[in-house]
Amino acid sequence: MGCAVTPWPLGQSVGVRKRSSTPDAEGTETIGSRLLAAAFRGLARVRRARAFHPRGVWFSGELSAGSGGVLPLPEGTTPVTARLSKGAGIPGGGTDVLGLAVRIPPGRGLAGPWDLALSASGIGRLTRMLPLPARGWGRARYGSIIPYRSGGRAMWLLAVPQGGDPIAPACLYRLERRVRVRPVRFVLLVGPVRGDWQPAAWLTLHTVLSPAEAGQLSFDPMLNRPAELPMAPRWLASVRELAYHNSRIGRRAPEEPMGRIQGGGTPGKSR
Repeated sequence: MGCAVTPWPLGQSVGVRKRSSTPDAEGTETIGSRLLAAAFRGLARVRRARAFHPRGVWFSGELSAGSGGVLPLPEGTTPVTARLSKGAGIPGGGTDVLGLAVRIPPGRGLAGPWDLALSASGIGRLTRMLPLPARGWGRARYGSIIPYRSGGRAMWLLAVPQGGDPIAPACLYRLERRVRVRPVRFVLLVGPVRGDWQPAAWLTLHTVLSPAEAGQLSFDPMLNRPAELPMAPRWLASVRELAYHNSRIGRRAPEEPMGRIQGGGTPGKSR
């Protein structure tokens, strides 16, 4: 079988809160921020898709977490929606910065939805902050790149595939076919600046979503996160927020109130 890309429709992005123009860390727009905004809008407009991670496959699955963990995750098993994607959108099985986005719905301790947006990265103290290309979905280590801040300390998230299957090359069709046969599983780890990675939850992706469902879903990890977990440093978080916001403008995805779609999926914001 080849590596043809499944033609997921772009559709509309629902569940996006309205926001004003994204400021820099000082609360005012700069020439640099305006140039970045124009670049993200232009790239999304040319692609008619997300500026980054334009190609991906959507899944439903489950997140399992215990009690008393570092992260404010709902205890027990929670249904989630996820997307695995290619950062640069390289077609076929070409090496790319692979991405994993997960929507955790509100409830059981979460006041609102939490969107995790992870990209293939390293796991060392320095390399965890660098997006790195990967040749297979099961070979990548999917990190938050930008740390969250909790209790005055920085912490990174890292999703590590389980089972030893490389799911290579990095082909969307191969990934989709693999999940239709058996689930893909990850362990979600938390890592401080110094110290070992610790398990926080387990993620299972077991069902490929239909094109109709996929066309209505998107993520925004900057708006959809627990209030007690800001991303740091603030200036870098502001750049990331600017990227998501203007990518959505560029592809003309509407900003609408939160909502749900049929079938149990929870629409999110843009990735």
